[in-house]
Amino acid sequence: MLKDIKHTISQSAVYGLSRVAAKLISFILIPLYTAKFASEAIANINLLESFWQYLFTVCMFAFETAIISFCASKENDSQRRKILFNFFLLFIVNSVLVFLTGMIFSEKISLYILKESGYENVILYCFLISVFESLLIMPMTVARISSKPVLYTVITVSNLLINLLLQIYFIVYLNLGFEYVFLAKFIAPASVFLIFLPYVLKNLKPDFNFPEIKDILKFSFPLMIAMLMSLLLNTVDRFILTDYVSKQDVAVYTIGYSIGSVTNAFILSPFTLAINVIFWKKLNDDNFRRFMTKSSTYLFTAMIFVSVIISFIIPYAVKLFVRNELLWSSANIIPYILFANCFLALFTFPSLDFYYKKNTHVILLIITVCLVFNFAANVIFIRYAGIYASAMVTILSSVLMALAGFYLTRKFTFTKFETGKIAMLSAIFPVIVYLSFLLSQKNVYLDIIIKLLLIFCAVLILKFFKFFEPIEIQSIKGFFNKYLFKIFN
Repeated sequence: MLKDIKHTISQSAVYGLSRVAAKLISFILIPLYTAKFASEAIANINLLESFWQYLFTVCMFAFETAIISFCASKENDSQRRKILFNFFLLFIVNSVLVFLTGMIFSEKISLYILKESGYENVILYCFLISVFESLLIMPMTVARISSKPVLYTVITVSNLLINLLLQIYFIVYLNLGFEYVFLAKFIAPASVFLIFLPYVLKNLKPDFNFPEIKDILKFSFPLMIAMLMSLLLNTVDRFILTDYVSKQDVAVYTIGYSIGSVTNAFILSPFTLAINVIFWKKLNDDNFRRFMTKSSTYLFTAMIFVSVIISFIIPYAVKLFVRNELLWSSANIIPYILFANCFLALFTFPSLDFYYKKNTHVILLIITVCLVFNFAANVIFIRYAGIYASAMVTILSSVLMALAGFYLTRKFTFTKFETGKIAMLSAIFPVIVYLSFLLSQKNVYLDIIIKLLLIFCAVLILKFFKFFEPIEIQSIKGFFNKYLFKIFN
């Protein structure tokens, strides 16, 4: 079973290169944006980022997950290529419809999103970004089901590098406005998609199958709505904030949210990309349920400890990445977002159960309930506690989602959560992060020593309460003996 876990980690690591690259580029752009643009422009960038993500979700129509579900278990290459052909047709049709919508409604959308007209071009760029980012999903997903994570990484990293270089050229060398951020984001995926289009066409076999298309849409539609609701769940607070706080506070919150999502990019997204394929391939293995249970515990443990480390270093790092002193208070928001994402990670496992049962409508139901709670709680509490109320509501929404998934899959789940261990880790995070702020020292070296001692104490507490199994302790000792001690020697 440990061999299977290691395989999952290795697959996650390769897929993770693209996510790490994406986050590194976002870190590069944060100081660039904060140095070049005023707070209002930064708020506009973040609002438009959220907007095109909505468009992208509609344009993608959950086809990425559907391709994995429909194709990953198919051994016959010809059959798989026929299914991919129907997916490609759906991508093209959906992209055309989304683009035409942008052409017609860009002026009205500008007034609604940015509260002013004159930004019709940047709204249209957002539609084009969503179209080509969704089309780029096709070669990326073909690479995934073909077990070519390196090719997947090449595609995604190429997109990111072109995007980064164009943004630097427009903003630094030409000194242009924030609108050109979105022009760069459109050109990059369009270029990469055209480069890899021959690879996609090579993996298609024309065979229009209307009943199969109906099955795909039946699977994808509720999942797309669920993804849209999930995105709304993650972004609705910043739109509500615009009615209650200043745009500077919106900028502080969105910067904090962006940095706080680093664990999603480094851990959760790579793991999800790997487990979505491994799940279907290992489904009939004897140790499958044990594999899923331990995977959930290891994922949550990694999310918690990485979140603790990031919370420790973020007061120093934020001053390096955020060049505007008025936005440094975003460091106070980041631990909330990190903690929320730990519970969001747990929902990965009931989601796989729902995919297996083809019950994607239940995912939609769960996310809708969480969204209603999030919206209502934000409207009630933002007026009293501002951005900190939104941060706390984000945590509660993620916890609610994880609990709902656990409850609704309890009779047929492949993953039996180790609830005692999850509860221990959930208690350790807020305590250790609070103590780190309480015991914070001006002397950097002393501050680092105190924080290292806090992590050491947390590990001792887990060991005392028998968090680690004997084989896990043996594996940890083996890792230290093989790598760390060897380095020091």
